[in-house]
Amino acid sequence: MNPLKKLMSCCRPYDKEEISVDLLKNGGELLEELIASFNGRHRIPIVSISAKELIRATNDFAKCVHISENGYLFKGCLGQRPILVKKFREEPISPRKLNGAINDIVITSQISHLKNVLKLIGCCLEFKYPAMVYEDAGYELLTDLLYNPNSDNFFPWRSRLKVAQDIAYVVAYLHAAFPRPVIYKELRTDKVIVDQFGVTKLFDFSNSIMLPPGEFQVKDLLLGQCDSMDPEYAKTKIVNQKTDVYSMGLFLLNLLAGQQSIWPHPVEIVHTKKRDTDCFGMDQLKHYVDQKITEGGGNEAEMQLQDFLDLALRCIEEKGEDRPDIMTVAKELRKIEKSC
Repeated sequence: MNPLKKLMSCCRPYDKEEISVDLLKNGGELLEELIASFNGRHRIPIVSISAKELIRATNDFAKCVHISENGYLFKGCLGQRPILVKKFREEPISPRKLNGAINDIVITSQISHLKNVLKLIGCCLEFKYPAMVYEDAGYELLTDLLYNPNSDNFFPWRSRLKVAQDIAYVVAYLHAAFPRPVIYKELRTDKVIVDQFGVTKLFDFSNSIMLPPGEFQVKDLLLGQCDSMDPEYAKTKIVNQKTDVYSMGLFLLNLLAGQQSIWPHPVEIVHTKKRDTDCFGMDQLKHYVDQKITEGGGNEAEMQLQDFLDLALRCIEEKGEDRPDIMTVAKELRKIEKSC
């Protein structure tokens, strides 16, 4: 069997009896989480879409456009409306994974009105893990824009700066808009979409966590890649707002580099900079920055890149107390953008 077809075969729905059980279970979980987190309120209506409708809309999940550790993104058309469908891998049931899927729907439903969040249309509860249905305005993953060696498209510096600013404001909204702050936890370039109009869209809140009432931090399971994990989180398993600031710092470095794994270990960068304040002058910076950004940029562009790097390095300080808060990061990015 074709490997991709074999991979997709796990996405097929169950018989009617299994569907009704999954619908009741997932519907109950979703309602419970909405009540616990937001007193049952949601910013947009969560439209329930049947498995039959979704299979028809995606031509039986025929066009997979992205595969991640959690599942797949499929293209489809619901009526006359282009859609993206996020389908979790149909593995043996895992409470953690089910909670992640419910979490994703609940949080996305609260912030889907934001311009820089992928718009949720509805969900299908008739699978083992709920499927999410998004609006598709034509898109490209930020990962592909930055790292695809076969792409002729160059993602310019101004666009990267705009992406950084937009994502920082979404994370700041998560931290400040609700009585219980939401920590995104794992900000990466493969969780950001740039649509056909150049608008940045954040998605995938399955690993996000809402802080307990009146608390500023919470202990959580270690999830993520060790080389990109907040060192405080790795040591203590404690998640707080500065966990997101660390992720934001790594995100900024990836925007600068235009490719993966070019930077030394983040802590090593910070320690090197502290040891030798001239180490990250422009000559050194050029070794790590996407060369297309620096070509013909002039002194103003060099100053912007240096300010951008300095901000990123402050975000990845080893101790959370030494990092800025996310709103400060957003404001400084805005200031850098205005200096263009």
